[in-house]
Order: sequence, then structure tokens, then C-alpha cells
Amino acid sequence: MLVLALLIFGCSCSEPTRAPRGKQKTGEALLVEWAALPETLILSDRKALAAALDDAATSRQKRAVGAGGDVLVVVLDTVRADHLGMYGYPEGTTPRLDRWAASARVWDNAWTDAPWTLPAHASMFTGKSQREHGARSVGRDDPRKGAPLADGQETVAERLQGAGWRTVGIAGNLAFLHPGYGLGQGFDVWMNDGLARDARGVPYLAADRVIALADEALKEKDSRPLFLFLNLMDAHRPYKARRGYVKRPERLRKTLPGTRGHQKVVKSLLKGGPLDPALRDSWIEAYDAELRFLDDHLGQFLERADRFEHIFILADHGEYLGEHGLVEHAKDVYEPVLHVPFLAKGAGFEPGHDQGPIQTHDLGAMVLQAAGLSTAGFERTESVQVADLYYTLKKDLMAPYGARFDRIRRAFRVGPHKLIVGDDGSREVYDLGADPTELFSLTELPAALRGVEKAWLAAHPEVPLAPVGSGVLGPDEALLKALGYAE
Repeated sequence: MLVLALLIFGCSCSEPTRAPRGKQKTGEALLVEWAALPETLILSDRKALAAALDDAATSRQKRAVGAGGDVLVVVLDTVRADHLGMYGYPEGTTPRLDRWAASARVWDNAWTDAPWTLPAHASMFTGKSQREHGARSVGRDDPRKGAPLADGQETVAERLQGAGWRTVGIAGNLAFLHPGYGLGQGFDVWMNDGLARDARGVPYLAADRVIALADEALKEKDSRPLFLFLNLMDAHRPYKARRGYVKRPERLRKTLPGTRGHQKVVKSLLKGGPLDPALRDSWIEAYDAELRFLDDHLGQFLERADRFEHIFILADHGEYLGEHGLVEHAKDVYEPVLHVPFLAKGAGFEPGHDQGPIQTHDLGAMVLQAAGLSTAGFERTESVQVADLYYTLKKDLMAPYGARFDRIRRAFRVGPHKLIVGDDGSREVYDLGADPTELFSLTELPAALRGVEKAWLAAHPEVPLAPVGSGVLGPDEALLKALGYAE
């Protein structure tokens, strides 16, 4: 069993990489007393939202067309499916969401289109792969952290807005959902940039803050149907080990994601060093605590969300917690970052678990269909699932170990069979039914996967990236560092 565990977690039998020596805070000493949302922040957010809603109300009064009512989309940033109760996880991370999901459609084999925020959200909003929408990672010679949506891309919010819907987005990810990347296109209100910083020590909009803003948005008096988009960022680093949400505090170690000590461990690991299992246990404990915090606030909101005729809940990507010698995300196309939750409730969605293929880009067509509008131009998954990764986040691409990630990797899945190919000549084949942790690459390509790469590439031509220097490109460097997107 020890040998199997070491294989699964990407460890070797040599001396593991450990936290820095010296006096270490562990366990209860690492728990955070999470304060209630400060009144000053509540008032500041209300003022900003009210001003944005007023501007939208005076500029758009078009009568809605279509047959649908209010639609809610919630994206759980950095949430992997296998850590949620509805997908069989036993640690009690999502009790409220599990109860809600009991009367929803739950896709068991959902994939993201891309294992990090910018391209994944762009695919949700456009119904296209990142080859076709252009919002993705860039190479070593491009000075940007990521490219924005390419020219001429239409988003689901733009189509709804054009048909008379009110479109409101509240995005907790202040980095790659910054309006400079083009993902706020079509939203009357895009709450993300320019908001007051949270003195409680998180470089994003915490779940309690996003939900408070959402509650305020629902108070607006308007006869037009509403499209409300929420992005909840809490499962992303830096982790806050909030008291009351950590199940086993004794497992916590000082090097939690977001700390300086954690960065040292990550660099060692990505250079090929082994991982201390105790550190991995600590990260999992803190990650699960973030899910409980998120679940608490989202679950309460869902209990009072009866006005929405359709609700979609999904993740943009997952998170590595040591598998394949990887941490965080955007580094490869294995299941911990590709397999995401995807749930839907409303007319046309029979409650229960669905084994069929679905991807995050399917969201656009599903929302438009729920609204009674044309889905032309928004692709739906049929039998082949495809996810790709251009290089990786710039901080890792430019690191001393960056040559490892200086390539394009693309994954194809048909049923349980998965093919990974890289422009560096890499090739891996897995049977996810027999080998869900992707430990043993097959020597023979299953018949279902033959020819899929060539056919898919031909059907999805690559668009040119937006030129360097066009538009405002994202937040300041300090915020990117706080979220782990820069060194």
C-alpha cells in the first residue's frame, strides 16, 4: 500500500521535501478568526453597485424578447469535482450544495475546456474553445500574463443584453476576470475592478461579500428578466484556515498555499523534488475548509433564489494537490484540474446523475436555450471532450523549471478513454475507468480515439491573438502576486 500511495501522489522513496526548519506554527495556532463582513465594506459595495445599476438603467430599457425568465450562473473558481459530496467525497465539504443538488441535474463526467481561469471563463461565455476565442496563456516572448478575447467574439451576456435582458456579473476573481481581458462584454454591470480592498486579508472578493452584493442586485426593481453571474473565488490560494470550517486542525502545517514557505516547497517540487505527505495532508485540510466556507454562503443564497427559473452551477477548473508532482493549476491536463462539477436546475433538466459528456463551453448554449433565444454560434459537446493548455501561467513558464511547461498540451476523451498529446512529442493514453488517477499509460490507442485529434483541429481553426498593447491588460502586480499569479 505504501508503494501505491507514493505512486499516486507523485512521491519518491528519497528524503521528502519538508517545511523549513525552526519554530513552526501548526494545528490550532494556524486557525483564523474570520470576522463578519465589515459595515464600511458593505456600504462601499452598495454605493458602487447602486451607481453601476443606475448607469445601466438609464442606458438600456429595451424590452426583452424570448420566453425565458431569470437565469443564475455560479462559477466555483478552482473547485475540483472529487472534493464535493455529490461526487462521493466523504469529508462533508458541501452539505448545503449537496441538498440542493438532490433535485438538480448533476453531470458526473464534466470537463473544463482549460485548466485556468481566463480561457475557461472565455469558453463558458463564448461557447468556443480557446483556439477560437483567443483568451489564453501566451509564450515566453509575449510580455502579457494572458491574452484577452480576440476581436469579434460574442459572449452569451452580449446576446442576452441585445435581447433585452438585464445582465449583472459579480466576479470574485480580481485578476483574470478583470475587465481588461474582455470577459465583462455584454454585462450592464460587471462588479470586479475598483472595489475597496478587504481588510480581512484576502486579495479577492470573499464568498460572503459576493453573496451580499448579489442580494443587493436582486433588490433592483425592473420588469426585465435578469441574467446574474457570480464567481466565487474562495477555493483559490491563499487559503484561510477559518475557525469552524477546518475539520482536523491538527493536520495543518505552516506552509499553507499562499505563504512564503509554500512557495519554496512548490519550487522544489516542480524541479522534480518529492513531496512530504504531511504537507499534502495539510493542503487538503485547508482546501476542504475553503469549500465548507464557500458552501455555507452559497447554500444560504440558493435557499432564497426561488425567483430564478434556471440555475447553473459549475467550476472553471480544479486544483492539483500533489498528484503527478503538481500543485495549483494551469500546469497540465490531468483529471484533478479537468474534472469539474456541473449542475443545472430548471425546466428541461431532469434531476439525477448524468453520465454523458459535457464541458464548460456548453454553458453558453444552455443559458441561451433557457432564455428562449437562438444558440447559433455556441457549440455543444456531442461525444468528444477536448481540453487544452497553452504553456502555463507566466510565473511558472519563466521560472528556472519553466522549460518543463513550454509546450501546448491537449487532452481528448471519448467515454472512459483519454488521449494526451503535446507539441513536444509527448503522448499518453489512459483508461479512466480502470485507472482514474492516470498512473499507467496504455501502449495502444483505443479505436474510439483514432483520428479525433486531426478531426477536431480541422473543425476548430485557431484565431490570431489580440495584438500586444491593445486595451488595458489586467490588475496590478501586487494583486497578481497575492493570488499566486506572479512572483
